[in-house]
Amino acid sequence: MGDIIISMLESIFAGSFASGAQSLRTSIIEYNESAYHFAQNVNTAAVKPVAAVIVGIILVLELARISIRYTGEQKAATQVVCVALVKSALLIIAIQHTDLILAAMNGAGDAIIGATSDLTPAVTDQQLPESLRQAVEDTSMMDKAGLMLVLFIPWLLAAVGSIAVKIVVFIRFAELYVLSAAATLPMAFLGNPDTKSIAIGFLKRYGGVVLHGVMIVIIIAVYSSFQFSGIDLAGLTGDNLLSELTKNFGALIGGPVVFMYLLFGSGRLARSMLGDG
Repeated sequence: MGDIIISMLESIFAGSFASGAQSLRTSIIEYNESAYHFAQNVNTAAVKPVAAVIVGIILVLELARISIRYTGEQKAATQVVCVALVKSALLIIAIQHTDLILAAMNGAGDAIIGATSDLTPAVTDQQLPESLRQAVEDTSMMDKAGLMLVLFIPWLLAAVGSIAVKIVVFIRFAELYVLSAAATLPMAFLGNPDTKSIAIGFLKRYGGVVLHGVMIVIIIAVYSSFQFSGIDLAGLTGDNLLSELTKNFGALIGGPVVFMYLLFGSGRLARSMLGDG
């Protein structure tokens, strides 16, 4: 029974959520290489030809607008047409290298996640103090049964939270693959003032998904820090273990609930960093 109680305490206090977010430290290629290459193949074989047609249509419309606006002004029209052609050439280059643009955004996100994780290893990899393990062993059988009752709901919430982390991380990577599979299409609208908001919106959306991983890491670190600072685990003994944990029952339940609230709102927090909250 003592081992079960220790396991429950580790799930509640010892940064169990951090294990579900370890995959955030892997790149989009390493997380699922086959899904990444499939998304790239879809973008190259199916989406880029459509994007090229859209760029051609936008260029034709732009030239038609110039011809109507600058009728009889040959010199000015020539200059504007040259500018339009240069813009179109740059747009085509951008479309051809959309994968490099996304790779730069992914690299920036991976760097931030790595730096954030390195700053908080002591928080996300917390271990229960040895004195607490000894306190559990010193507790009577009756108190151990009471401990299991007190810890059951917090442990269950912590288990649900740990699963939720894995699901949210999976969804984050899935969104990256889906968005990268069709990335060229919205970028094709960048060349027209009336449609460039589509491309900008896509880049903001993709950037928000990249930063989503950063928010998850920060939320886990903050939660783990609060959980440990809320109760003096090192000061617990076999005599006061049950009474102290019972006294802090509300905090034991409230912690995982607040964590899941922040976790499911982490995407919104990430988008707000780009002014799209």
